[in-house]
Amino acid sequence: MPEFGVATKAIIFNTSSKKYLVLKKSDVEDINPDTFDMPGGRIKFGEKLEEAVRRESKEETGLNVKVEQVFNAWTFIKAERGLQLVGIDFLCVTKQEEIRLSEEHKSFEWKSMEEIVGNGKYPDWLKETIKKADEIRKIYL
Repeated sequence: MPEFGVATKAIIFNTSSKKYLVLKKSDVEDINPDTFDMPGGRIKFGEKLEEAVRRESKEETGLNVKVEQVFNAWTFIKAERGLQLVGIDFLCVTKQEEIRLSEEHKSFEWKSMEEIVGNGKYPDWLKETIKKADEIRKIYL
């Protein structure tokens, strides 16, 4: 039977260092292991979107984030698993820099928008998401 879910992603901007958080998934993750990622995950029944993005950010990074603005929506389909996720990206901010990773991720980096967009190691979807987030950040922060 096909599986459907709604997920939130936190694009976290550090207001002290002026950098974005980029995570690397662990090798044992069931969806796209060993790839770049942002904190996030599926919402729980009855949970508000903003609550979900704050919860997932705390669980995966140890960060307390302030949710500023929703700015992007996407669909992810993994046909071989019968999985479809609808995702919503939120611009979030924090002053904290110390990260406490969950088992879902194996590493992290704080990078400026220019460092992410100008580096070939990051996938296009990540570069585009960061560019959109940075445009929104300039308007709302």
